[in-house]
Amino acid sequence: MLGEFFLIRGKILRLLEGLFKNSDIILDIGCGEKPYYHKSIKANIVCTDIRQTKKTQVICDAMSLPLKKSKFDGVICVSSLYYYKNPFQAIKQISNVLKKNGKLALVTPFIYPIHDAPYDKYRFTKYGLREILKNEFDVKKIKAIGGIFNLATVFFHSLIKGVPLIAPKSIRKTVSFLTIIVFYPFYIVAQLISLLDFLDRSDRWPTYYFTIATKK
Repeated sequence: MLGEFFLIRGKILRLLEGLFKNSDIILDIGCGEKPYYHKSIKANIVCTDIRQTKKTQVICDAMSLPLKKSKFDGVICVSSLYYYKNPFQAIKQISNVLKKNGKLALVTPFIYPIHDAPYDKYRFTKYGLREILKNEFDVKKIKAIGGIFNLATVFFHSLIKGVPLIAPKSIRKTVSFLTIIVFYPFYIVAQLISLLDFLDRSDRWPTYYFTIATKK
């Protein structure tokens, strides 16, 4: 959707800039169809996903990566970890393919509606992220992206995506079009209001978390 979480995406892109060197070999786990964040990574990227997409180079499950041990300088996992049946096992697999002191960049949703049911399984607080990473990684930073002023954005995003799902299939496309017409202007305004999130120091209402960790 045009303009979907455009401010949050911009923040993610800026946080990824300069994280890796041009000569680094980076593994993208769960790349999906359109990994928008690749534009911020000036490195050699190997893409994996559980299904074939335009970007997929290795089709595999994150809990069993068929890749050489200590091969990669970095791993990125954007909006993917919460799909895995066993995220602890996935973290072990990520550690296995990373070089010592290699970087892991995680983007995980927190206040975000259930989607892709029944594959959407988990939400991690920053405390949960530290727990899941502690055995394999040193956590360098966990940054909340989005705060209390972004809640309205999530709400209108949910209406635009969710209202058509409760309509009969025969009229779902029509309802989707009308929902966009009615709520999209509010959605754009809500994103502009979210610019005030710099005032929210509570760290209790994140839309996403951005985590950087290095392999022990």
